[in-house]
Amino acid sequence: MLIVKTVDEIRKFTKKEHQAGRKVGFVPTMGALHLGHLDLIRLAAEKSDKVVVSIFVNPTQFAPGEDFEAYPRKLEDDLEKCREAGAAAVFCPERGEVYGGENYIRMHLSTLGNHLCGASRPGHFDGVIQIVNKLFNMVKPDVAVFGQKDIQQFRILEQMAFEFNHDVEIVMGNTVRAADGLALSSRNVYLDRKERIAAPHLFATLQKAGREITQWMEASDVQAKFKKLAAESGKELEKAGFRPDYFELVGYENLQPPEQLKSGTTYVIAAAAYLGKARLIDNVLIKL
Repeated sequence: MLIVKTVDEIRKFTKKEHQAGRKVGFVPTMGALHLGHLDLIRLAAEKSDKVVVSIFVNPTQFAPGEDFEAYPRKLEDDLEKCREAGAAAVFCPERGEVYGGENYIRMHLSTLGNHLCGASRPGHFDGVIQIVNKLFNMVKPDVAVFGQKDIQQFRILEQMAFEFNHDVEIVMGNTVRAADGLALSSRNVYLDRKERIAAPHLFATLQKAGREITQWMEASDVQAKFKKLAAESGKELEKAGFRPDYFELVGYENLQPPEQLKSGTTYVIAAAAYLGKARLIDNVLIKL
């Protein structure tokens, strides 16, 4: 497995693979890899001939007061996991290699960032599209794989690739869960023993809401019904020890709250909640 730290090195790797007629898959990460990341690497391997994994804790997607400094960093362990998962190359640049000196250009997301984590973490997705644009230009992959757990991120990057004409196929990997239903996340390390036992309530509450929403096909007052459901769900989470951030229903395509549910349309029920020091997110996709 090749380990590179510069843009020139990763471009040389991709160029060599393309010249040999091989397709390059890409899995961007911030490190602290878990089984969910490894599943994405394996999916990328199914869709390509050689897989590149990037490990870079991107500062521009953290708001002031968020956990940038505390974010878990385990490079040696991550490299071993990438090797075991079959990655051909790992790109782990320093901050200066990615951003250089003074930066004068910023990116700004509009409608797709108005709800969910976009509303709770202002500027977060501006940083995400900035770094992924840069990584796409550095690595030049044919396929890029992202997980469903970060569903808003996936939809935004799918749209970004379309609007910026990136010649990259965007593939969604399934959310990988522990046996009790908790979505695997690098931030799960913040949970103590008691919090870890309570954590699966987030997914269970989303599943329960999803079952109810599928019965609303003929309803004309979807927003009023969901407001009540969200309030009830929030109370359930509070009883389990959570501090709810949001609990929302949006359409997959535009990530906006629907006035009516339409057959043949995909919707997202997504939630974020704090449990101790950890901010957990999860979602359920509903295909009507």
